Amino acid sequence: MEPVIRELTDEDREANHRLGAEAFGYGPDREPIELPPPGGTVFGAFVGGQLAAKIRVSDYDSHLPGGRTQPVSGIEGVAVHAESRGQGLLTPLFRAGLERAQRIGQPVSVLYPTAAGIYRRFGYEITGALEQRELPVTLLSKVAAPKGISLRRAAPDDLDAIRHLYAEWAQHRLGPLTRTGPALPHYSTAYVTDPAAVTLAFDSSDRLVGTIRWRRGTGYDPDSSVIEVEDLIGVTPDAIRALWRFLGTFGSVSGRVNVELPSGDESLGLLPFEPAPPVREHRCMVALLDIPTALGARPGLPGLTARLSFTVTGGFARGVDGSYTLATDNGDLHCERGGGADGPVFTARGLAALYGAAQRCAGLRATGQLHGPADQDPVWDALFNTPMQLRDYF
Repeated sequence: MEPVIRELTDEDREANHRLGAEAFGYGPDREPIELPPPGGTVFGAFVGGQLAAKIRVSDYDSHLPGGRTQPVSGIEGVAVHAESRGQGLLTPLFRAGLERAQRIGQPVSVLYPTAAGIYRRFGYEITGALEQRELPVTLLSKVAAPKGISLRRAAPDDLDAIRHLYAEWAQHRLGPLTRTGPALPHYSTAYVTDPAAVTLAFDSSDRLVGTIRWRRGTGYDPDSSVIEVEDLIGVTPDAIRALWRFLGTFGSVSGRVNVELPSGDESLGLLPFEPAPPVREHRCMVALLDIPTALGARPGLPGLTARLSFTVTGGFARGVDGSYTLATDNGDLHCERGGGADGPVFTARGLAALYGAAQRCAGLRATGQLHGPADQDPVWDALFNTPMQLRDYF
């Protein structure tokens, strides 16, 4: 029986909640979400009139190197009824979700997989991770106190300043959500109120240069109490040092800090000790849905002029496969269809990995994701050398 694919409405609220609870283990106190959800939609696959699988497609905006932003499609809430697994229901759901993204102008799709292999057939490849590390509070207390940095607790009146600081931090990075797009997360009053607290760092000119959002663990036994940190953001080295040292002041009542940071976050390099490897991670995957727009939105390299012809194969999203030309001219990039017959051939997954700086061309060739002429590989590596750094799990 062919599944019926359609967008869910509020009449499907309970069925959507039951399937989500089965897949993700919702607690009994979790309320069903409204449908369609703010800033997105949920596609369902119905078999015999019953909801058998679903995906949620959310509308975000993300930062790009060079101070630009772009709309992205976030895939989340992927669930298949236990007895319906293995029936290929995700294929038509992803077809519907990615066609919607293309239709409304989202050139890139992002998701956090529970199992990466499920999504590679849809053109996604791992490009980074949101990592959680456990750091001993006793070692954080040894961070040298920077001069000229003052701290205070944030209040709702500080939200605009916090938004501006986050945008300053993100403006030259690849992937952080703007936190201003159609879908959540947004900065709201809840960001600075219990159970979480936000501490602000100011320099000697009273400029906001750092923020940290944290939750105090239960109890006061250093062996069991934990400080949970979601957002540690600084735009100066001294701000980051001051925030690390702030966490070290909990040493008498807490033994460790669980801090969540994007892979490659430079704040770890300001610690006076080598942090342990991540204890958990949420890996991020990317698929390119509109290659001319996705590549052309990135900055070029000043002083570099080149014309790169290439071909893409093995894509899932409609219209991705084909030949292209990428031109870089002294800081600007422009990509258009056509002209790739004599250039290298990327798989769709391989180009996504290069886009997120998860692989260089040599690595793609070693794994069969790139073949053909290699003379321009150094140019490709130089143009796409900014790693993905997401801070928001969805």
